[in-house]
Amino acid sequence: MLSIGTLIRNLAGWITESTGTPEGASVWLAMLAIALGAAVITVALMAVGWRYKALIVRNKNVRFARILIPYIPRIGFLSALRIPTPKFRFNLSGWRGLATSTGIVGVGFAVALSTVIASTDNTPIFPEAGARYELPKVFGVPLEPDIETPEQASQTLQLNLSNASRLDKLTFENMSLGKAGLDKCVDITYATTGVSGTAFLNTDKLSLLNVSAPTFVTTGAEISQLTLAGKVDGHTYGPTQDSTISDITVQSDRGAGTFTAKDSVVDRIVIKVDGTAGPVVGEVEFKNVHCSVGQISISNLKAGEMIQDADSKFGDGTGIDSASYVISPQVKIKSGVSNLVDTPITVR
Repeated sequence: MLSIGTLIRNLAGWITESTGTPEGASVWLAMLAIALGAAVITVALMAVGWRYKALIVRNKNVRFARILIPYIPRIGFLSALRIPTPKFRFNLSGWRGLATSTGIVGVGFAVALSTVIASTDNTPIFPEAGARYELPKVFGVPLEPDIETPEQASQTLQLNLSNASRLDKLTFENMSLGKAGLDKCVDITYATTGVSGTAFLNTDKLSLLNVSAPTFVTTGAEISQLTLAGKVDGHTYGPTQDSTISDITVQSDRGAGTFTAKDSVVDRIVIKVDGTAGPVVGEVEFKNVHCSVGQISISNLKAGEMIQDADSKFGDGTGIDSASYVISPQVKIKSGVSNLVDTPITVR
């Protein structure tokens, strides 16, 4: 059954790549195709066996043993009752019989496949934690335990965005993050050092709404309009003004998917971008996302607009003379507004 599950995954992947069908629907199509194929083969073998039964059975006849039905004593008062029994008539001869048999066997195969695979397949499905996802594919690969705590299963939610992949919207909402020993709770970065200078998360808009963490840093980014607000335990606002920064606009949703991670608890969120240009995402939104440990780190970003609202809070308790919030000089902006308020804050 595990080999059949692998066959279904492979066939579903081929359907998705060939036709652009969503991966979830491709799995059902693959399951239906395999069930129908198994039904056709089964019925065909039965038909051939019955057609040539004289060659298969040595005495040229098929005989069935007599089935004895146990005696059931009659109950007097029930004999007076006449309960009508519905009668059905099926014509199972010729092609109609073969088609009916194929349908019945196919349904049986489909039910068996869906039941067994659902009970044995532990493939994570987005946004289940402890896995990495090659978005826009929704089926993930389990992550190895963290080096710091090998005895515990990883609860990291890792998204790998390949070159030129397109998403309409990527949302993280009502999430609690943080684990002792991890230095970053949200990390947007390059996939490998080989693409560190070419792969960017290209988005129309990045929103941070009611977000909190001990520390925050943005580096290696190009943002047309940067608008910041919120309370911070000391900050450094030092982006480089560059009038050549392009205002990225993403309006076409053709071939794009929408993905939402909501109402969950994970160790951290990792978004890795790859390729010569990186992925294109209409909007990336972090809403009501709170980190108890670690840093929100954003790099390799190209955005038409980045917004942080006044409900967001960042601070590690070191005081306003030690910056817990940093916009580095490696961030290029066309225009920006900073309404950050320095006030002693400790986020736990």
